Amino acid sequence: MSHDVTDDGTSDQPAELELDERGLIGALARLVSGEQKKVFGPLMDDPVDAMVEAFETKNLPSVVVKAGGEIVGTYTVNKTKPKIVFDPDPAKEAELDAWAEKREGTEIVIRRREAWNAALLKYAEWDEETGRFFDTRNGEEIPGLKYEPGGKATGTVTFTWEKKHGQNRLLRAWRRGEYDHLLRGTPQLMPPSTEESHN
Repeated sequence: MSHDVTDDGTSDQPAELELDERGLIGALARLVSGEQKKVFGPLMDDPVDAMVEAFETKNLPSVVVKAGGEIVGTYTVNKTKPKIVFDPDPAKEAELDAWAEKREGTEIVIRRREAWNAALLKYAEWDEETGRFFDTRNGEEIPGLKYEPGGKATGTVTFTWEKKHGQNRLLRAWRRGEYDHLLRGTPQLMPPSTEESHN
């Protein structure tokens, strides 16, 4: 059996694999990768783009990876958190600058101090009903801010092994050859044959 891969560590992996199958291959690559990041890295990362796309198009936040019907781990799309940021609108910026100047939030160059900005955002609170922002330290209304809702994909995905037995479950199923049909396009992940393991 050939174990040839392309220069970037990938091989002829079929595009029609289901997301959970791609996740299974990624989990298996994590399990057997050891020090061979160049070969296995692209396989471990393969589910990332598909997961982000599935989140954005189908609102699918995670994929549970199973071996022999038992959970071995989970791929989870990392999402942005909602936050308050400075409104880039020049009119809003000027309004905030004038407000900051009255509250010692500016420097001689009429620029808000970064530490002041960080503190302001830390204590800013958004009133969802009115759309206005307030300083929780003193209740003052703050101009020049906007609310950015979270929940969008960051473009990264986290894989978490099932706590107690995930790696062992996958390793046993792999050794039994249960996923040979999925691994034909990734020969570097094929389990050693009985003859190879005795040499």
